[in-house]
Amino acid sequence: MIQKFVDRYMGRKEKLRALFAEKHPEEYKSIVQAVVKVLHDEDEYESPDPERVVEIDHGDYQGTLVYVIGASGCQPSEYWAVMVGYGSCSGCDTLQAIHKYSDEPPTEDQINDYMALALHIVQGIKHIGDEPV
Repeated sequence: MIQKFVDRYMGRKEKLRALFAEKHPEEYKSIVQAVVKVLHDEDEYESPDPERVVEIDHGDYQGTLVYVIGASGCQPSEYWAVMVGYGSCSGCDTLQAIHKYSDEPPTEDQINDYMALALHIVQGIKHIGDEPV
């Protein structure tokens, strides 16, 4: 866990809450990108860049998604990664269970669940090179 990312998330989480209140996230990548957008700091050289999120998925109906996040700036040398498990149905997949296949705007409970999922993503981000991902 990268404490400065958790602190930044906690200080800016209302922006993320507002985004989740507008509409349901379509996929895990959109949640990761939204989280990285909240973590991005214009004043910090090589801050996590929401436009540099790459998804690796070697699963089929279920598995683990690996997200590699590149830093902002020209030719970044900083990268982070986070892993997210997924399932094939709402009984075994967190995002599907929260969404409940609804076309209605997100409820307060759903928004809270998306926020919990986002926090777990933030807590799972690791700097590549510091320790095993």
